[in-house]
Amino acid sequence: MLISYIIIDATQTLTKESDRFLEFNELLCVGNSTTYDEAIDLILEKKPQLIFFNFSSEIPLHLLMNIQQYLDKLPYVIAFNPTEENAYKALKHGVMDYVLTPNIESELRKSVLKFIKFYKDTSAEKLCIKSNGDYHFISLDEIIYLKADNNTTDFYLQSGKVISGFKTMKYFEGQLPFYFFRVHNSYIVNIKFVTRINLGKFDCFLFDSMYKIPFSRTYRDNIDAIINRIGKF
Repeated sequence: MLISYIIIDATQTLTKESDRFLEFNELLCVGNSTTYDEAIDLILEKKPQLIFFNFSSEIPLHLLMNIQQYLDKLPYVIAFNPTEENAYKALKHGVMDYVLTPNIESELRKSVLKFIKFYKDTSAEKLCIKSNGDYHFISLDEIIYLKADNNTTDFYLQSGKVISGFKTMKYFEGQLPFYFFRVHNSYIVNIKFVTRINLGKFDCFLFDSMYKIPFSRTYRDNIDAIINRIGKF
């Protein structure tokens, strides 16, 4: 399980504490912002499951009210602020937890563990695949990669099974979470199973190198993003 998060902090207080987030292997940072407009763009682009929000006069709480008009559901927000008096106001704006700064270590750990438990309890983490009149409900953690086959899509699973879905890869791409990357017109990979990348031969190896698939120059930016993200695990 990987959970995407962003940091919103005009003061960069949380950014300076970024090493504390590395304690949680389930979390993967997909961006941080230091301005109001940048924060809105980042949330709408990345659609993170978790937001660490150190609100201030530069980026006030009404940011959350603003983004709700564009999203079906507000991400889980852990707010940070130096004053206890702002806690009630933060909760009224949809914040799920509140941590007093600057001494955040102990409370941050508690807040993140509480969120991870909440996420595990509420997240389906499954994909519905229609195939030959059957409906398969596949755990996302089981999917190693997808391969396009004309108007169908083949799912290669950890178990060794291959399931064909009667929809295009483009359709399924829109259903997958942030840790699935298209690396070729015909392939999408789950970065959790990437074990080696050969930039010279344009090959990507998956599942302890059991599978070798090509990547194309068109998706080189995605390959660079995979390398960058895996390097932060």
